[in-house]
Amino acid sequence: MNSRNNLNQIFWGLVIILVGVLFLVQTMGLVANFDFWKYLPVVIILLGIYQLIANQFRAWVGPVIFILLGSFLLLASLDVISWSTFGNLIWPTILIFVGLSLVFRRSTGVESEYNVDQEKLFNLFAAFSGQKRKIISPEFSNGEITVMFGGCEIDLTEAKITTPPARIQATVLFGGSDLFVPLDWDVRNEVVALFGGVDNKRTHKSPTKSTPDLIVTGTVLFGGLTLKD
Repeated sequence: MNSRNNLNQIFWGLVIILVGVLFLVQTMGLVANFDFWKYLPVVIILLGIYQLIANQFRAWVGPVIFILLGSFLLLASLDVISWSTFGNLIWPTILIFVGLSLVFRRSTGVESEYNVDQEKLFNLFAAFSGQKRKIISPEFSNGEITVMFGGCEIDLTEAKITTPPARIQATVLFGGSDLFVPLDWDVRNEVVALFGGVDNKRTHKSPTKSTPDLIVTGTVLFGGLTLKD
């Protein structure tokens, strides 16, 4: 169940090592007249593209944020645009995504600690705030979690999956996310954690199945994602 996740961690670990080696080689004067750091944002762009492919283009908010952030940084580092222009671009872009997430957010149910959602698809965006969502869909299939400088809790303990695997794309930047899943779900973790972590705190060991019930993909950067039951 963890082999794919291990490959993800190994791949991105090797990418970071390669970047570090390139910086070291340049610092030692072995390579001159080539500024590796200017092209470092390409890694962020590749990460966004990788996440789109990993979640089979089912969720796009978090990956597109990475692609746009990396693109703006690359343009600024190559002096195509100024750093002040970068600042003027990035914040309106984030606000647009916050607005889009509010427009397309669907939640129903009574007022409670959790917002209750009966749809088979959900999209949660938490920026500088916290959100709690309880999914009670009888045919849950797909979800997207995007957290920036905030936190969220997703309760799937009453959700059902009719056609496994269901998928969740999680993007956590400088924040935290807790994901509660049923005891009998086989969950495959394919999240890439960079300067962050993904913790499995499930007290019950679910059976390993040929087809997992839930696949969690995404990126955790300076934050944490925790699986619970």
